[in-house]
Amino acid sequence: MIGKLPVKRDIKNKIRSLNEAFNGGVEFLWLGQSGFIMTNGNIRILIDAYLSNYLEANHGDLPYEHTRMIPPPVDENILHGIDYVLISHGHEDHLDPDLIRKLTAINPSVIYLVPPGCRALLLKLGAKAEMVRNLSYGRDINIEDGFSINACPAAHPEPVFNTDKVWALSYKLSFGQKSIFFAGDTTVYPGLIDWLISKQPFDLLILPVNGRDPEMEKNGIVGNMNLEEGMILSVMLDVPMLGTHFGMFAFNTVDSHELFHQIQNFGLSDKVELTELNKVYSL
Repeated sequence: MIGKLPVKRDIKNKIRSLNEAFNGGVEFLWLGQSGFIMTNGNIRILIDAYLSNYLEANHGDLPYEHTRMIPPPVDENILHGIDYVLISHGHEDHLDPDLIRKLTAINPSVIYLVPPGCRALLLKLGAKAEMVRNLSYGRDINIEDGFSINACPAAHPEPVFNTDKVWALSYKLSFGQKSIFFAGDTTVYPGLIDWLISKQPFDLLILPVNGRDPEMEKNGIVGNMNLEEGMILSVMLDVPMLGTHFGMFAFNTVDSHELFHQIQNFGLSDKVELTELNKVYSL
């Protein structure tokens, strides 16, 4: 029997301080794309946050406009209260260069938790060596009491199993007795399924569901699993799922209404949802 989805409560206004967002316990707020702020009541973790307009001006030769579809739902003041920044991989909509520079300057006690292949980029953006902690896979890494991480390679586009060079990871985040699987960008591959089965139990899966498109992949935009693949994982593991990674850029999003109907058609409305803005989720 699949467990219950997180409880949601409305946040009406732009978040100006973390204290006004969170009440305690394991809670999180979606920031758009694959970005979240997450807390266990004691520590605050920024995950894959894209809060700037960096890509609008710096999308290089990509033939797609990267204009934001939504404004950041949080004020920059929240950066002072962040303890850790968890990054799944080095693409700028997950590792935001403008955000990293700003956060490093105003919050020198912040710790970046990153795949080893992203470390050099963090240092180039101004983070000091002691601020950057490499994550590996295959073992629990205790970050501090009440918060640990176990990682596996993400297929973005292919999984890399070289511990020293891996550039893209997915994570089991453990907060005491509560565990969340977070994937920033990945497709499904056999090693992922085996790893997920071996690391149960989970209380929640947070998965990218914007899918992949061969034409965009030819143009340098790597895709993800789609909603149906995410739902299969949810049913296989008996774990509720939140779908994310949409609504930020017009060229690389999904029709949320269409996905809502897919969830309904599979009879999974009480087990699978798409993430919503201006909601605080509580486990």
